[in-house]
Amino acid sequence: MFSISSLEISSQQLHQDIQDQRSGAVVIFEGIVRNHNQGLDVKSLEYQVYHELAQKEGDKILQEAKLKFNIHHARAVHREGHLRLGEAAVWVGATASHRDDAFKATRYIIDEIKHRLPVWKKEHYLKAEAKWVFCRDHHHHVHFEEKDFYQKQKNILDQTRLKKARVLMVGLGGLGCPASVNLALAGVGKLILVDFDKVSFDNLHRQFLFRPQHVGESKVKIAASLLREMNPFIEIDYHESFFRPEHLEGIDFVIDGTDNMKTKYQIHDACLKYRLPLLSAGLFRDDAQLRTMIPGDGCWRCLQDVVPDDALFGNCNDFGTTGAWANTAGSILASEALELISTGKNSTSEMVLHLNLRTLTSFKVKKGRKEDCHYCAGNFELVDTFMEVDEAMSGDILDIRHLSDDEVLKSIQSREKVILCCHRGHRSLKVTQWLRGQGHDHVYSLRGGAPN
Repeated sequence: MFSISSLEISSQQLHQDIQDQRSGAVVIFEGIVRNHNQGLDVKSLEYQVYHELAQKEGDKILQEAKLKFNIHHARAVHREGHLRLGEAAVWVGATASHRDDAFKATRYIIDEIKHRLPVWKKEHYLKAEAKWVFCRDHHHHVHFEEKDFYQKQKNILDQTRLKKARVLMVGLGGLGCPASVNLALAGVGKLILVDFDKVSFDNLHRQFLFRPQHVGESKVKIAASLLREMNPFIEIDYHESFFRPEHLEGIDFVIDGTDNMKTKYQIHDACLKYRLPLLSAGLFRDDAQLRTMIPGDGCWRCLQDVVPDDALFGNCNDFGTTGAWANTAGSILASEALELISTGKNSTSEMVLHLNLRTLTSFKVKKGRKEDCHYCAGNFELVDTFMEVDEAMSGDILDIRHLSDDEVLKSIQSREKVILCCHRGHRSLKVTQWLRGQGHDHVYSLRGGAPN
């Protein structure tokens, strides 16, 4: 239940309203009128509320919380009128069987109330003129001008170009976390995140956007929420999925922070087809490589027309890496992207950077280009990997991690639709391709590997 009150909030009564013997957790949030804000001494607050719309939206927010989280009850009250120091301006409470659900629901409700309700707040100061603030236009009560946010970089970057840029960030791992943070804080106008993965415990040492309580949750959802908090002046969107060419619609520039060659080539080919600049980075232990590809000016297919087999490469699971190395490479990735957006060129648009993060030595290699490369010219058709599926909802799952190819062949004979899975999806795709070549069109590969 949501309500607007002109009277002082009674926390004790509201607490009793949401009590439930089924609940093992009660989480309560109170927003209190404090005596300072943005360096000014505050003596009181005044709220005006558009009742009809606020009531409708407040009820909707509480209903959303009940659908999103496993809670028993939720209650929220927002004050209106003149409030003294120490009074509660907002009260939110939620009960649930477990504390995690109650915490998340309460946080969701207060954040959505702050962002979506038509509430005007007037701050009365001791030594300054009172000021009305429409909270929905100022996420997290940021009351300064947008230009002040970028004050320390205005002589270095073209803020107007950054504000207009629409950037797709693919991969929220060790490279994507620092890259996305730096892009967001620099003021890229719209940042779209793409990643299918969920947070796992062994991500945390290098993927600093995530916390232990996020394990099992969607990376892009967590990242989008945190980035919005870091910079309220930009737009953040996301796709909780594998990369698709349709994600490039309306995009100016693409950044690839993924960790396998098959995906990197898919992004690479799509960018060439849609004539979009691409900045791609890779990290193997302490060795980082960065390259910017401008359509028509050399590409990976000029050097290696066939997609390299990921099974021949190592990864951080096999050989390891550190958060410091990944974060350094990801920050350089963001720096190159910002320079390209701001000036139209960067240091890796003509030369490929190789950087050893242990010895801090580097060298550059001039990009090669074949004169007759039809990929550089954009004269090719994108090939959809129709042999792969993102989910195993319809079909028999066959885990092939401990099966030989011949054993897999025998196992698929009597099934209508079979979805093969392995550790990371590399071997299952190869086996699927082999089986398809023998006429077994009912076999698919689970993209990304087995869920556990």
